[in-house]
Amino acid sequence: MGRVKIAKKSTFIDMTAMSDVTVLLLTFFMLTSTFLSKEPATVITPPSVSEEKVQETNYVQVLVNPEGKIWLTMNNDTSSNWSNEKMKKALLEKVSEIYNESHKSKPVNFSVAQKDAFAKLGSFGVPLAQMGEFLDLADQPEGQTKMDKWLEGTDGNPNHVTGIPISKEGSDANPDEFQMWMKAMRQSANTNLVDKIKDGSGVAIKADQNTSFEVIHTVMDNLQSIHMNKFTLLTALKGAAE
Repeated sequence: MGRVKIAKKSTFIDMTAMSDVTVLLLTFFMLTSTFLSKEPATVITPPSVSEEKVQETNYVQVLVNPEGKIWLTMNNDTSSNWSNEKMKKALLEKVSEIYNESHKSKPVNFSVAQKDAFAKLGSFGVPLAQMGEFLDLADQPEGQTKMDKWLEGTDGNPNHVTGIPISKEGSDANPDEFQMWMKAMRQSANTNLVDKIKDGSGVAIKADQNTSFEVIHTVMDNLQSIHMNKFTLLTALKGAAE
């Protein structure tokens, strides 16, 4: 008796459910991920064995390149009460008050539009006397590109200074601009940020491994001169760096 041949049928797998799951996972990671903001300078941090991670909110990053130029980044809560944009506007108002106390002949004042532009910045760092001109670029065509080039020092204009001015003579009574910014952040209405600054986890210095000790010492001495004695140094994990 002959064997019955079973007709072969093509295998069909419905991938609809898998596609739905993939889209949901992608959406989840996009909504929960923290995107790194563009920095004015690329620095390679020195390696260390420390595995302690820097917090993602309520901290101030001090970016230092090998030439000793400094830029700041202010990260606040994700809540509406202490949002980045709200706190950055208040920061610009506070630092201008501190600056004008010692520059009564040439005070700085910022318009609503300039404050709105500052609130959208990631890293910042130009002399306060030029801050208004810098922020006005936001309303120009390709404004963000022009602002980025100014911060990077590649816009070709010799009058545009990048980096927050800092000096070895800065003190609590006679602060330089770097100290003015740090004082303004310490007086933020965001109490969570202020508490982190006080316990040392709210200020992180990120410097290139080729930055001289003299430059880093000046930054740390500036902080200590205004009674900010606790801060952290950002490093790369030694195993990863090697």
